[in-house]
Amino acid sequence: MLAQLRHRLGRSLVLLIGILVAATGFTVLTGTAETQRLEIVGTVGKNFRAQYDILVRPKGSTTDLERTRSLVRQNHLSGIFGGITLDQYEKVKHINGVEIAAPIGMVGYLTMGGSADIDVTDVLHKGDRTMLRMDQTRVADRGLTRISYGGPRYQYVTRRPVTVPVTKHNGGDARSLAKETTVSGREVALGPSLLERKERGWAAQKTFPFEGGAQVGYWSTSTAYGMGTITEGTLGDWTPGRAIVSVEQEFPFLLAAVDPEAEARLAGLDKAMVAGRYLRAEEEYRVPPTGGGREVLLLAAARPYADQRDEIEIRRLPAEAADKVVKGTPAEALKKYLTAQDGEVVKRVTLDAADVYDGMLDGWQDIPEGQVSAPLTRFWTAGPTEYRELGDRHVAAAPVDNDPAVWKDPAWGKAFGEPAYFFLGWEGHANAPIGAADAQFRPLRPTFVPDIDTLSTRVIGRFDPERLPGFSELTGLPMETYNPPVAKPGDSRTEKLLAGRDLLPNDNVGGYLQTPPLLLTNLEGLRRITSATKGASSGGGAGEKAQAATDAAPLSVVRVRVAGVTGPDPVSRERISQVARDIVAATGLDVDITIGSSPSPTTVELPAGSYGRPALTLREGWVNKGVAYRILAAADRKSMALFVLILAVCGLFVVNAVSAAVRARRAELGVLGCLGWSRPRIFGTVLLEVGVIGLLAGCLAAAPAVPLSSWAGLPDPGARSWLAVPAALLLALPAGLVPAWRASRVPPVEAVRPAVRLPRRARSPRGVTGLALTALTRVPGRALLGASTLAVAVFALTLLLGVTYGFRGRVVGSLLGDAIVLQARTADYVAIGVMFALAALAVADVLYLGVRERDTELAALRSTGWSGGALARLIVAEGVGIGLLGALSGSVAGLVATYAVAGELPAPVVAGAGAAGGLAVLLAASASVAPALLAQRLPLARLLARE
Repeated sequence: MLAQLRHRLGRSLVLLIGILVAATGFTVLTGTAETQRLEIVGTVGKNFRAQYDILVRPKGSTTDLERTRSLVRQNHLSGIFGGITLDQYEKVKHINGVEIAAPIGMVGYLTMGGSADIDVTDVLHKGDRTMLRMDQTRVADRGLTRISYGGPRYQYVTRRPVTVPVTKHNGGDARSLAKETTVSGREVALGPSLLERKERGWAAQKTFPFEGGAQVGYWSTSTAYGMGTITEGTLGDWTPGRAIVSVEQEFPFLLAAVDPEAEARLAGLDKAMVAGRYLRAEEEYRVPPTGGGREVLLLAAARPYADQRDEIEIRRLPAEAADKVVKGTPAEALKKYLTAQDGEVVKRVTLDAADVYDGMLDGWQDIPEGQVSAPLTRFWTAGPTEYRELGDRHVAAAPVDNDPAVWKDPAWGKAFGEPAYFFLGWEGHANAPIGAADAQFRPLRPTFVPDIDTLSTRVIGRFDPERLPGFSELTGLPMETYNPPVAKPGDSRTEKLLAGRDLLPNDNVGGYLQTPPLLLTNLEGLRRITSATKGASSGGGAGEKAQAATDAAPLSVVRVRVAGVTGPDPVSRERISQVARDIVAATGLDVDITIGSSPSPTTVELPAGSYGRPALTLREGWVNKGVAYRILAAADRKSMALFVLILAVCGLFVVNAVSAAVRARRAELGVLGCLGWSRPRIFGTVLLEVGVIGLLAGCLAAAPAVPLSSWAGLPDPGARSWLAVPAALLLALPAGLVPAWRASRVPPVEAVRPAVRLPRRARSPRGVTGLALTALTRVPGRALLGASTLAVAVFALTLLLGVTYGFRGRVVGSLLGDAIVLQARTADYVAIGVMFALAALAVADVLYLGVRERDTELAALRSTGWSGGALARLIVAEGVGIGLLGALSGSVAGLVATYAVAGELPAPVVAGAGAAGGLAVLLAASASVAPALLAQRLPLARLLARE
């Protein structure tokens, strides 16, 4: 046996190298596949848990997209208003295994306005009086939306004192009572010039700030509005001798109620305080000066999270324009004159949201004892945006029309007889913020508080959402409470329009993007609000029924963190599942297991706005629930597929190598049979030779396992490297069974016949291609074996593309899924590369054996005039034929398997299957180069003499 190994050293070395590569590849790549699975589990484990494990929602709050695709849009919690009772919350709290149960009661959206002062002292005329014109424009959506405040607005500025003698017997607009004292001491009434007759007294409410036409206000550098004694600091930043123009902005706030203690434990809200103090479950409330009503205490976000700014252009009109006021020019004539004047642009100012927001919170927080807090007279609940599906994770938002009546403020009308509220000198207030004039995407339902003094609000502290403890970006759920909405550009056109920035919310309460809760109260505040709105008007009909249901069940969701959860292990998962089942049994509410969820990029087509913003293509991170569970299951299936395919390629290669070695010794084995060797002896001899080569290859394969693992970035295999020995034997011995059995079963007379099969009927093949096909069909088993090795490699690459697509499409384009695909890809493609390399060696071995067995035929062709190049093309054509057979069968099988797994055949997978087939043909052609060169160099004289 050893003599045979030495005598046929070349063939023995080929078999040895084949088994060595197969065993080494099996050891290293199985380690790679196992490490890959562990890395996936590790990534899922590190990013498995977000802010809460279970989300309890009202019955029936699941959307169509959520039911069909497990997708929930960002800030989903901000759109749930009521549906869970306080009793149900208490039941959830006391369920065994619940570590934290933190409720949220979304009350609704309210608006609060603030003002900023623009100093215009430096642009006044040198005389006593100046008339200024102000044109104000709201700019939002990264500059794409521009809404004019209408008007324009004029401001009469005088250096003389102005008084407003307000008594309990008069009221209305301060301008109608204002009197200026001239240098001569004469008092001049300003009302006839500033107010048209129809504007005097209380005027009808207006919906938007740009309604009502031009307005003329006043300011005295001596007495400001003239409403009382003015000292430094009592009216914003105004000091005597200065002239200011006051500009207002309104901000939308989503008001929500929380349990302060539970919120601190779950979200760390108490650690995010930047001013004032944190909420308590039981607070001390002030009694309003009117003696009635109840106070609601609030925490406010320190950041507005609003993309809105106002651009103000100030023009100075001719001096005679101001003189017309003290001359008593009627308002109608004065406005007509002012409209005809262009004036000179003397100042341009841009006020960002932050310029107004802090001052507004200061005024809302620093309310002295005994003064009236800010009244809460109305709020709105916003329904969800409706979407039209355009494709996989591709939707279009549908606009809606809200009735202008939703912006009414009945409490103010009840108190003042349907007045417009005037800010001490000009009609600056409207019922709706100016941004609400733009396109709407959410249906609004108003809730009206009966009286102006029923509820009052006061801010006691501020929190910064960006100081909240962070969670992994891969599990940063849009379902979490305080995440601001993120709408990134979804294509190059939108990226250019938005200048590469995100689209953000503004003061459009019914707009597409909505802010997270920026105002928080405690559960007592929620009880006070629901008590005040019980039976209150909500727009009539279905709105009042919905409000009644919200009053009875004011909580929107309960976020639950389960005790004892340590990761994605089966015990932790079962704990979560058990708590979820117990919650359903106790309350009957909808329950979501959110642990293991991850943001999933979704493309949203947003229709054009009404004030300049074009249609946009946005990319949002909608939450994909339960991604981690699917990733773990898919990872296990992919690791198993890698094991099977690696074994298949290695096994086919060894079968081919052993078969070639046995076929090369057919004559010798036939002679042994003629000499009396029994079939079992021949079988055992052949199998023993293969086993010895396998044992030697296994021992040699153990050595490079350590450096190759280190090069591949894998842990030291240690004792696992010796798995190459049994792996080599398990590959070599089963692979040698069939060839050894066939060698022992063939009669000796058959063994000395040619190894190739003679055709049943003679035919004359034409050309190189025809002769190559004839050569392949003469030994079909050998050709099929080489093609099968290539087919498995092509199948593996096609299936890998399908599995990768399945990760992206089903696991599912989520950030966690993408991270794992990127980690797994290198190991997967290394395995595929080794498979293709082994397949190429198998094809080369098949062609080499064919050349050796047909050497006399090839020598005869050469002697009849065939050139060396023609013989080389013949061998290459045989290799290409084997490659085409393997490529076609592997690609078709891979596409069928992909369709079975993914349920579809996406274009990238089909193209990848074609590329894999092309690679197989190219490798087969490359593998035929060495046998082709051998065919060119055959010793013609010696071969023909032997024949």
